[in-house]
Amino acid sequence: MSSSIHQPLKLSAFQQSLGGKRKLRIAAIGGRGVPSSYSGIERIWECMFDYFVQLGHEVTVYCRPQIEKLKDGRFRGMRQVHLPAPGGKALETVTHSLLSMTHAIRYGDENGEPFDVISLHAIAPNIALPIAKLGGVPVVSHVHGLDHRREKWKGLGSRVIKTGEHFMVKLADRIAVVSNELVDYYRSEYALETYHLPNGVVLVDDTFEPHKPTLEKFGLSVGHYITAISRLVPEKRIQDTITAYKNVKTNFPLVIVGDGSHAPEYLKLLKATAADHPKIIFTGHQSGEALNTLFRSAAVYVTASELEGWPTSLVECVDCEVPAITSAIPPHIELMSAIKDYDLHFPVGDIARFTDRMQYALDNIAHVWKLAIGGREHVRKNYAWPALAQKMETLYCQVAAEHGKR
Repeated sequence: MSSSIHQPLKLSAFQQSLGGKRKLRIAAIGGRGVPSSYSGIERIWECMFDYFVQLGHEVTVYCRPQIEKLKDGRFRGMRQVHLPAPGGKALETVTHSLLSMTHAIRYGDENGEPFDVISLHAIAPNIALPIAKLGGVPVVSHVHGLDHRREKWKGLGSRVIKTGEHFMVKLADRIAVVSNELVDYYRSEYALETYHLPNGVVLVDDTFEPHKPTLEKFGLSVGHYITAISRLVPEKRIQDTITAYKNVKTNFPLVIVGDGSHAPEYLKLLKATAADHPKIIFTGHQSGEALNTLFRSAAVYVTASELEGWPTSLVECVDCEVPAITSAIPPHIELMSAIKDYDLHFPVGDIARFTDRMQYALDNIAHVWKLAIGGREHVRKNYAWPALAQKMETLYCQVAAEHGKR
């Protein structure tokens, strides 16, 4: 990955209008914290708030106990505040958000000054939003996906998330969503206009060299395997990827990269489904150089997911110029439809069509690589940090300015 996010940046128009002296005090609540030990919100925070810090804003990130406590309590200039998250996996997001919001309103930043904006991420943490309203601090709520539709949040979890959504719709000063599908959802369900702000990616470095020890460890060679990279949870439908792959005529291995610790029974199902095929490889969680190599050295990337907020992994795939075979869900279509002649979608759960697209890609590798090259320019123009972070900063400044006038 390149380090473009870390390059010196100019003052925003908002700061320039105030002589470059105005800094926002921002509290980030809802994720696990920084530095990232997990994908998703935590990675987004690292990139988004890195940009904010460079522009002189003060960012406090509320961290859960599993996040490493750094010696000086800072990560890339972001202040860490560690608080408990009681209740186990089922309740930790809600309890930590409630404790974090209470702390943010009561104590403010490290100098005891009240926060200008609270950055709230995911839907469930909005259960804590009334505390911010009582404390008089404006909130920007970021929706990364409709979490109540995820398999792991059925029953009570779904009801908790819907309660958070209720508070968010009623009380948030702004709601930012990551896809057009979510814009349409809030428009149709609540007659509410939201802000379409997709999450960005850090652009890749074209001087990439594969990490040979990683390839050797899994018995792989560059350009001669298929990869699926995601959390191993039911909505990703990895079982469809395994079944379709087993129907394809190829000597290329299928490499499944990701962590299954949050859905152990599902992981057992996947390994049982793959047990009779020697070329299906589970690598487990990978990061850094190993993950980059497994991603960028693949012949083809596949995703059978039935539910995404914004498919960051797929955006990274397009920027890496790796051909992608994708399920035909709205966020995938939103991204891939900008690629001329892209024809590698398949309906969710349609194993026959998935098999056909995978076989076609492997039999016509020159064509699919041409498609891949056509997508990079689109990603770099529309989905790159820090350009998206700048749009988010503009939104935060508007919210703070409006609140100040009130």
